[in-house]
Amino acid sequence: MSGSTGGEAFRRIARRYFRVALFYLALGMLLGAVMLWFGNDNFQFLHSHMLLVGTGFFAACGAGLWWIAGRSDAQPLPGVTPALANLQFWLANVGLPGMLAGSVLPVGLGLDRIGVLFGFIEAVAGLLFAVLLGRSLKAKPTPEPAPKNRDVPGTPPEVGHS
Repeated sequence: MSGSTGGEAFRRIARRYFRVALFYLALGMLLGAVMLWFGNDNFQFLHSHMLLVGTGFFAACGAGLWWIAGRSDAQPLPGVTPALANLQFWLANVGLPGMLAGSVLPVGLGLDRIGVLFGFIEAVAGLLFAVLLGRSLKAKPTPEPAPKNRDVPGTPPEVGHS
């Protein structure tokens, strides 16, 4: 996963997040329209989590990773790696569908409890995103080098000291 800049790997993951967020936006809106059409609100959990988590959280992750990419172009960020961001992406994208599936499984057999397991996986993805963003915020930005006198128009050249 090497790119021309340090942040390119993060940008690829961010783009994947944006694509998945658009998918959940379309699916959640379609489900909402179907619920209205049939006058059936039995799928409110599914509908709201597709929109809140699938669209809102995933788009926020995409935006956060895009910001991290810009910071990592200048220098590597301690404790913030594309591998961790990729793990976070896959945890989130396993957690949400599992949680959604668990919400429609039959309650009597206890199969709906599988949604709890996947809900915890989604929560871990959220915590890992918070860690990645927090570490990025703590990293000191690279200071820009001060211009030399010869780089500033109208100033005499530096006098060398030996």
